[in-house]
Amino acid sequence: MSANTSEQTATKTKANDMSSDKRVHDDDGAGEKSEAGSSPHEDAAGIHIYATIAFIVIIIVIGVPMWWKSTEVYRVSLPYDEIQALNDKPIKATFRLGLYCRSTERREILAFELRKKFEQNFVFDLELQLLSLDTETLSTIKTPAKLESELLNRYPASVGDFLFIEWHKLDDDILVSSDRTAFISESATSLKAYQVLSSWILQEYKLKAILGSRNMQQTTKGRQMRLNSAPLQSRYEVLITVLNPKPDLQKVHWNARAAAENYIGPFLRELSGITNFTIKTQWIYQVGIEGAQPKQVQDDSKLGRHYALSEDSLPHIITSLEKKLGTQITDNPCIHLVVYVPPCAQAPLKIYRKDGQRASPLSSNVDAFTSAKWGGIIFANPAEATCVRYMESEQFSDVYIHAQDVMPVLLYQLRKILDLENNTPLLDTTLVPYNTIEPRVWEVDTFIRTNTIYLVHSATTTLQSLIQLLGGIEYIVINDEVGAAIKNAYHKIVEAKEMLRTNNLEEAALLAREAYTSAERAFFDPSLLALLYFPNEQKYAIYIPLFLPIMIPVVFSFNTLLKFFQKRKLTAISKTKHE
Repeated sequence: MSANTSEQTATKTKANDMSSDKRVHDDDGAGEKSEAGSSPHEDAAGIHIYATIAFIVIIIVIGVPMWWKSTEVYRVSLPYDEIQALNDKPIKATFRLGLYCRSTERREILAFELRKKFEQNFVFDLELQLLSLDTETLSTIKTPAKLESELLNRYPASVGDFLFIEWHKLDDDILVSSDRTAFISESATSLKAYQVLSSWILQEYKLKAILGSRNMQQTTKGRQMRLNSAPLQSRYEVLITVLNPKPDLQKVHWNARAAAENYIGPFLRELSGITNFTIKTQWIYQVGIEGAQPKQVQDDSKLGRHYALSEDSLPHIITSLEKKLGTQITDNPCIHLVVYVPPCAQAPLKIYRKDGQRASPLSSNVDAFTSAKWGGIIFANPAEATCVRYMESEQFSDVYIHAQDVMPVLLYQLRKILDLENNTPLLDTTLVPYNTIEPRVWEVDTFIRTNTIYLVHSATTTLQSLIQLLGGIEYIVINDEVGAAIKNAYHKIVEAKEMLRTNNLEEAALLAREAYTSAERAFFDPSLLALLYFPNEQKYAIYIPLFLPIMIPVVFSFNTLLKFFQKRKLTAISKTKHE
């Protein structure tokens, strides 16, 4: 038994040794496997890490830029600095003046003194040209008209130019003609000549009000001019309206269309160099004057009375009529010329001033008043004999309107509305009376020059205001059309200034009008308001609740990635040391 027991023990010991050798062999195999590759657990961890990296790349590298680009406000690049610097180069216009005197010495003295007076001018640079004629030509000249003709033939005056011509027989110091000329006497001083240029020809007082001179703004006249003036628009509708409040009692006879074509048309065509006018006529019936109650006043006429309208009630008349004139059919600014024909039962209508005195009538049967920027109203009263017959029989009457009574008043109102009328009196200075329907030639030049400067100044102000707005509010959309309009306005302003500086008045007027139109179109473009009420703060408030749940796991994943790569680095270091 003991022998068997010993054999069994030896057999078990042998078996245990074989098992130990097998475990050692297995352990060596496992060690070799870990050295050759990774375990399934580590493979799964690696896949998770790389999936996390891919997710982060998609979110941050692709998703965030795509979101940022898709929500970005589109803004065209604009010349901000250049537009802000437009005022650094003020508006300057060259004024070309010709001077003729028989005496060379007097011509040189007047030229020197005029140059000195223009040295400190805030707008105009004087370009003075001394004119002369040969002795043979002078011997044939006996009248000032002949002298003027010879000088204009030899020295043609273009748009914006002006000539002073000395003539020895003048009642006044200076006589301003209807052309681009003025006659000066032998005793006229340079101060008087400069006053004529400053007040009438160049109208510097208007430019001071337009360009914002502080001294001019402080005066009552300057404030009134800024209130009543506005930049000239590119197109106007001139609407002539005839009002017949009682068509059942009177028939008005007048060819308004022919009168407009023969009188208003030629006048406005002279001003078409800087703006366009469209003339329209209409008749409106059964519309009277509201908002004013004419007061009957006894007089010594055959009717024994007339009806008085106070000056204070005139604005109420305009307010009541404006909504009935049908100007809503056009987008262009409208100049109203209203001819109101009162019935004989309420005629004649006469206007009284605030002091109770009768306003000076412009014609025997016509009273009128003008409203700046709006137009004017004419009260074309029926003839006294017509109303006498009506009062006797109270039957239907025929009322005839004569163009020679009404049209001069309409032209005068147009001159007032378009600011062509010059009311600045100068001592010992005379204007040649009108002999044509058209405005004086130098008045047209003044109109173009003044409004060109006004348009350039207004376009500059508009652009700078718009640029300041766009620079301060970053979420305003600036599309291609607005950007093109702003850039076009800027370039046209620069070009118009250069044309004014070189005395190219006609070209400057066209450029200024285009600059003003482009600046206004850009400023009032409705696309600028597209995102005005959707600022960046509101955008973030909308998108943060959407992206925050997605971004939190992404942020925490960075910690996992950091630990993974740190562990991997340590493993690599330890492996290197073991080897």
